[in-house]
Amino acid sequence: MKTMYRMYGWQASHFAAKLRGYLNYKQLDYQEKNLNAYELLVKLPKKTGASAMPALETREGEWLSDTPEIITELERRHPDHPIMPATPRQLIAALIFENWVDDCWLKISMHTRWSYPENFDNFLKQETGKALLPFAPGFIRERIAEKTFAGRIRSYLPSQGIIPEQFELLERWSLGLLDLLEQHFTQHEFLFGGKPTIADFALVGSFFPHLNRDPWPKREWVDPRPNLQAWVNRTHSGERGQGELVADDQIPETLLPLFKIIAGEFFPLLAGTVTSLRQYIETRDITLGSSLPRVMDKNTYPMADSTFTSSTFTYSLWRMQRIVGVFQQLPEPDQALVDQWFESLGLPSLMAIDFGPALERNALSTRLKV
Repeated sequence: MKTMYRMYGWQASHFAAKLRGYLNYKQLDYQEKNLNAYELLVKLPKKTGASAMPALETREGEWLSDTPEIITELERRHPDHPIMPATPRQLIAALIFENWVDDCWLKISMHTRWSYPENFDNFLKQETGKALLPFAPGFIRERIAEKTFAGRIRSYLPSQGIIPEQFELLERWSLGLLDLLEQHFTQHEFLFGGKPTIADFALVGSFFPHLNRDPWPKREWVDPRPNLQAWVNRTHSGERGQGELVADDQIPETLLPLFKIIAGEFFPLLAGTVTSLRQYIETRDITLGSSLPRVMDKNTYPMADSTFTSSTFTYSLWRMQRIVGVFQQLPEPDQALVDQWFESLGLPSLMAIDFGPALERNALSTRLKV
């Protein structure tokens, strides 16, 4: 390998865009490899334990997977231009924002891509087929892309609540978020001020490959919001910004409505997942180290002025437990500052919130921690 890293992914992938924007920002020596069918279905499961992108291979033959884990390790290896805020409130806020986006914005990405046929039929079918079978004839590529990849993704939509009865609510909620972001980016280059954080790279994962690239959402949702679109372009390309994060560990005023949404919607979603997980464990012969399902049965939780029903991820509980671990490493005065901010959002202190039994990551799912 001539470069320090090789990234395996697709231009159309949510989480590949998250990692690509980060790699560009850090100006790391990497090349990107378009995953073919063998790599996606055989090589990656063997090397990383999951048929999922992105994955990162090092020059020494080490394999990294799962964007929070990849980025944490790369931050350790390449500490210049850090993307984790140095102050407590902004640090915890950025990590929670990342988890919210990685969980809840998947619904937006999946709905806008798969509920509007022009995105796949007229744009992504050829691209996906060429990636999976680069040397096959075009008609075979497209048939494989439709029958295997597209069929597999479409089968996940109902469990994620992407059903016609919920389209109007999901779109109304999404447009409200886009309007808040458009207003924010009239005042700030990035989410927390004048340079990007982990929160920016998480969010660009939804925008670059989906909302600002698939024809329908780009035309209908992002093109009319030029400040948001400019943020997408500078974040994905790796621009480092012209300033610093907002001073004195403050959360930008224009982000507060988004954090109110996170407090009022994402935290109830997590609480429902905890309840479902505990019920699952109590009714089965589950021991420490046992693998757990990637998703829990459908939960209903607040969204906008209504409620939304979907399956929820046990993985997101592990992510929150990971954030609690970061919080516990803070000095007590810094913990108090975070708790004061939580109180302003109508939340109890972080340590008082139940994120379920102790978990550890198991590929893209979890298992009970030994």
